[in-house]
This record gives sequence, C-alpha cells and structure tokens, in this order.
Amino acid sequence: MISNVVICLNAVLPLFIYIVIGIVIRKTGMMTDKENKRLNKVLFTFFYPVLMFDNIYSADLSSVFDVRLIIFAMTFVAVSVVVISFVIVRIEDDNAARGAMIQAIYRSNFVIMGVMVVQNIFGKEGTPTATLMATFIVPFYNLIAVIVLEKFRGGKANTGAMLVKIARNPLILGALVGVVFSLANLGLPKSAADVVDGMSSATTPMALITLGVTFDPSVITAKRKNITICVLGRLGIVPMIGLPIAAAMGFRGAAFVTLLIMMASPTAVSSYPMAVSMDSDAEIAASAIMLSTPLSCLTLFVWLLIYKSMGLY
Repeated sequence: MISNVVICLNAVLPLFIYIVIGIVIRKTGMMTDKENKRLNKVLFTFFYPVLMFDNIYSADLSSVFDVRLIIFAMTFVAVSVVVISFVIVRIEDDNAARGAMIQAIYRSNFVIMGVMVVQNIFGKEGTPTATLMATFIVPFYNLIAVIVLEKFRGGKANTGAMLVKIARNPLILGALVGVVFSLANLGLPKSAADVVDGMSSATTPMALITLGVTFDPSVITAKRKNITICVLGRLGIVPMIGLPIAAAMGFRGAAFVTLLIMMASPTAVSSYPMAVSMDSDAEIAASAIMLSTPLSCLTLFVWLLIYKSMGLY
C-alpha cells in the first residue's frame, strides 16, 4: 500500500510543484498577464509541436498504436457530451452558461497533464500512448466545442473553416510530422536530436508554470452553483463513471492511465479563449479552469491510488 502511495505521489506531486512555482511568480510580480500570454503562445506554437513530434518519433508506432483505445476514448467523449448536455439544459436556463458548462465538464487539459503523468509512472517509453491519444482527442475536443458553443448562441458551425483551423493546429502538425519520420524510419542529426530532446523536456514544466501564473482566485465569480457543477463533473463524476467502464473493457497499463488522465484532468485552458470568441459565458469558463486545476492535483492522486491498488497499471 505504501509503495502505491509513493508511486501516485511521484506521478502527481511534480505537477503541483510546477503550478505552485507559477503562483509564486505571479504573487511576486515577476511576470505580467500579458507576458504570460506571450509565453503561452510561444509554448503552443513552438514547444508543444516538438513535444508531440519527439514522443511519436522516438516510439515504435506498431507497438503503441491502439485503435481500440482511440475508438473507446472518442466514443466516451461523444456520449459524455450528449449526457452532459441533456443534464445541463435541464438545470440551467441561460444559453451562454449552458455552452460554457458543457465545455468545462467534457473538455480536459489532457495535453498538459497527460504526458507528464504517464511519463512519471512508466518512463519515456509510456508517453507515445498518451501522445497518440492527444493527436486524435485534441481535434475531436475542438470539433465538439465549436458545435456545442455555436448551438447555444443560435448559430451554425462553419464546418470547412473549422476543419482548416484544426488541420493548422501546431500540436496536430507536430504529431503528424512525427508519424511521417517514424514510419519512414528517418533519422535526425545529433545536434537536431539534442535540440528536440531539450525542447521536449522543457515543454510540460513550462506549461504548468504558466498555468500557475494564470491562477487568479478573484476570477472565481459569484456563479458558485455553476462552477461547482463544472468542477464536480470534470474531476469527480466523469472519471467515476468512465474509469470502471475502461477497466471492464480490459484496458491496462499505460493505456488505462492515459484514459484516467483524459477523464480526470482539469478543465482545458483552451476552453476559455474559445468561450470568449463564441459568445459563451467566459466567467464560468475561466472560473472552472482556475478552480479545477489546483484541485486536480489531489483528485488525480486519489484516482491513481484507487486503480493502482486494484492492479490496473
């Protein structure tokens, strides 16, 4: 039991420490919100694609590509959105709030949290499973978000423009280049490989630190009921329903932990700018991120410990 606790702590504690470092940076005034946004843009444009590329390029795709895992994950997300929408429509009257709440519950911060947790548990050999999952889940999240938010603002999603935007996503491009290099068995010069390795290693710590810098308790508004529902749904109800199903389906090891992080990580940071741009309730979106992120360090530990004790990874 003690060894299981240590393994789960080692998986989650680094995330918490990086976020705390970011909070300290914010408190000391060493970085402004504007500077933090610029750094986030740099990470998203340059570092994340390299991380995605490196994790896939350095893997044996034939051994980690699990069609069943990807189909299960996408099916679970799609069914979750339908169920969440059914519930939210009946407990909330405002359409702007409805869209924000649905997105906050189904859309997890899988890219930032997933790779690091899987790597902390399984080492670098486990990360391609999480990276390949992100290659499919990230555009799927975006696709559903556009459809949901357009529906609740009374519009119609522009499918063509949406697909072009998804295709230009740096994360997707980085992953696709990694697939090409891996399948074609193309090598990198040592100097380039060293740069890729260095940038890849720095990506998740920097992303978590910037997440900590973003943390502002004052953003958590008076809409406590809405926010509580979002956080409880994202960190508690979704994994409580989804993880037993994943276990019953026979997923184990890195595949199961990848699903666990997808289901139990906090609300995606990208849900806020999308809520702003599509006339959804930005206060609810921001508050769900602010509250679910630090709380997830505790809830992730609990979920990991439960299923580690059951021998699922």
